[in-house]
Order: sequence, then structure tokens, then C-alpha cells
Amino acid sequence: MRFLFTVHPGFGHFLPMVSLARALQQAGHQVAFATARSFESVVTQARFEHIPAGLDWDESRIEETVPDIRSVPRDHHGKWIFDEIFVDRSPRQMVPDLLAAIEEWSPEAMVINNYELGGVIAAEIAGVPYANLNISFRWSRTPVKVMVGKQINQLRQAFMLPPDAGGQAYGRYLDLCLMPPTWTLPQALGNQGITRLMGHNVIHGGNGQRALAAKGLFLAGMMGLGKKSGQLTKAQGTEYYISPWSPPARPAEAPEWLRQMPAQPAVYVSLGTVFSKLYPEVFDLILLVLRDEPINLIVTLGAEGDPARFGPQPANVRLERYVPQEEILPFVDVCLNHAGYGSAMAPLAAGIPLVLLPLSADQPIIAQLCQSHGAAVPLPFEAMKINSGGLPVIDPARLTPEMIRAAVRQALTNPIYRSAAQAVAQQINALPGLDYAVQLLERLAIQRAPVIAPAAADDEQILGWLQRSAQFSEAASGD
Repeated sequence: MRFLFTVHPGFGHFLPMVSLARALQQAGHQVAFATARSFESVVTQARFEHIPAGLDWDESRIEETVPDIRSVPRDHHGKWIFDEIFVDRSPRQMVPDLLAAIEEWSPEAMVINNYELGGVIAAEIAGVPYANLNISFRWSRTPVKVMVGKQINQLRQAFMLPPDAGGQAYGRYLDLCLMPPTWTLPQALGNQGITRLMGHNVIHGGNGQRALAAKGLFLAGMMGLGKKSGQLTKAQGTEYYISPWSPPARPAEAPEWLRQMPAQPAVYVSLGTVFSKLYPEVFDLILLVLRDEPINLIVTLGAEGDPARFGPQPANVRLERYVPQEEILPFVDVCLNHAGYGSAMAPLAAGIPLVLLPLSADQPIIAQLCQSHGAAVPLPFEAMKINSGGLPVIDPARLTPEMIRAAVRQALTNPIYRSAAQAVAQQINALPGLDYAVQLLERLAIQRAPVIAPAAADDEQILGWLQRSAQFSEAASGD
């Protein structure tokens, strides 16, 4: 069978889809990725067929490939990319290119990244069954309507499709969620920590921050009402929660360079491929604060980061452009990162507590989810600001050495964070794996009809997980 994947040209979007695509290949199926021409080398190096489609841009080289963004303030990049690229320019070019690809390549089914909006429209026009693949958090129909309902209907109108007022197109056939059932937008925005932060900024922030915090409180209130009314656990009928991670097997021994470091706890630092370049000053602060702590500090700077610019480092500090996360996680005690989806979920699947510095994009949602589950140390309100989307992000100018030092020490020494991370790991590792996802996609391709889910995780079980997460979160915040 042939499965056509659609995705934006960014590592944070592409990499979470790779394990499923490989599982399909191993089951004897053909896989191709439809994405920007500029991303061809990434796709082919991962040993997949590449079909050029959509806007020709590259998230890791966005100023070069989308020059318009150069005039956008750094803190507004995430919202600008979402509004201008994800829900407008990209799908408008993606749909006609996908229709041509479907005509030529003849896929039996499509697998569509939840941030790529053109795939659903093209599949509907061509009559191809499709699976939505959720990363970051579960995009149920209510959040889809709140976040992008208006824009989706404008796109549908442009391609002569009727309005979809109920958001029924999303997850119509199969809704694959690479996360636990509790990983939802209402869970993130309905948690007490974010409400207190918004209230603090309404009272103490400047005029701009007050307005943004009020916007955030309104959104959190809407999601909180949905949570109380049962919207959180309301099934669409086609949702399947899948774990693409396996607990990392501890190798016989650590890498040589790690074995040469002192025998003490290890903290792994990363800001991802995009934000390492956008926020280089955060690395300076982290090194200043943590290099003299009794820890081994392992920092990945990104492909364009230069370890030499930081000068000589003590024996307990290792600076690299890139280290495979799966290679280092078995030897790590705490992860400090930007709350990217893969950067947060892989450590959680291994039961590793987090210190998170959300900077943009979906990171504030993921950070709130990690905190609401008790697995991440919350930073003081004074380090945060409300971004243009009404969500809490770190303000590097307000982030002090004392804040980072205290958070890392808490993650290392307070057992509640490791216990909470291990509880999330148990949820993740109890989910069906990629083999099951392959079976579901095969059923979809054969049946060409919705793949209705059994009641695998009922309301009582999900609420039990939520209550346990809330207990960890309350215990940590009361420390």
C-alpha cells in the first residue's frame, strides 16, 4: 500500500512522524513525504521518497526562505508563522500541489500532520481517506474550532468546499495521538498555575501585558468550562492514543566523553534547531549559572552554534552542536529545554524531570502540560510574560541566574518531580505502540471509512490520571 505523509518543512514537525513512517516501511508499504522542495535533502537522507509540495520554505532557515519575517520582532515569530504560513500561505499552495501528487502517486491513504492544514482539504477533494497525526497536544474538534475554525472555512471556500462549522473534517477517518489521553489543550489552559500567572499580569503588568493577560484568562476560562463540562474526555470516535517511544535501553556504557566527566548528576540542555539560533543569549546565562554547580552540564547548541565562542570549559561541561537524544537520555538526571514536543516528551517517556523555558510556538502549551502533570519545575511569575497569543512564555531579559539555579536544584533534589515524570512515563509506555498504528492505517486504507475506536480509555480512567497529576502538581507547588 502507498501512504502519503504531509508535513511542514521543520525538524520539529518531521521527526515525530519518522518513526511511524519507518514502521509502515518495515511492514512492506511505500511511504512518501509531501513537503517543501527546500526540505528534500532532509527527507531523502531519512530514506523516504520526497514529493515537492506547498510553499518553498524551511523553518530552520526562515529568514532566508521567508524574508518577510525579518521585519517581525523576535517574540512575535511564532504567532506570525502560525497566522501567515500555517493557516494561509502554506495550505493555499499545498492543496493544488497535493492534488497533483495524489493524481500521479495514487496513495491508498494519507497521514497529515496536525499543523499542516492543506492535507485534509486536498484529501477531501480527491476522496482519499486520511489520518490526522497529533503532535504537541491532542487537537480535538473544539480547540480546532477555537484556534483555526474561521481560517479553515476560508480555505474551504477558496477550494469550493462547503463550510465545516462543527470541525467534522478533523479526525474524520482516523485521529492518531502521539501522547497520553490527558495531553489536551483544556488540561493545559485550565490548570491553576496559568490562571494565577494571568491574574498576576493583569494586576502587575504594563498596559500591553494587562491586555494580553486578559486575553489569556478568557481563553483559559473557555477551556476550563470545556474541561468541567466533560469536553476534555468527550470522544470523537476515531481517536487512538499511540506511543512512538520506547523506554531508552541503557547501553552497556556511556559515550567515552561522558565517562571521562566527574561522577555526579547530569543535566542535559537543548533549545532545539530553530530557537538555539533565535535566542543564543539563553545559552550564555545557563552556562554562567550552572557550570560551577556540582553537576555535569551537557549542552547542545544547534547546527549553527559554535562551542568555541564560549571559550574553555571545566571538566564537568560538554558543549556540542548535536548529540542524539536517545544516546544521552539513559545517563541524564534532568533535562532543561525550550518545551519543544520531542524535547519534552522523550525525557518524560524515560521518567526524567524537566526545567522548561518556553519561548514561542506551541512551547507554552507543552510547558503548562508538563507542569500540570507535576513533571516540570515552575519558574517564578517574574520570569514570564504573556505573548501575542495570550500564552505565557519566558522573557530572557527577566530570567535571572538565581531562577535557573533554584529550578535545576529543585528538579534534582525534590523527589516529587521525578515521581511525577515516572507517572507520565507509565501512561506513555502503557499505550499501544507503532505496530498498532500500522494496523489502524492498513484498516483505513482497505475500508476507506472511519476507523471507530473501542472505549480503550474511558472517562473514569482519564479522570483518575488527571487527579493523580494534579496531586503531584499541588505537592510540588506547595514545596
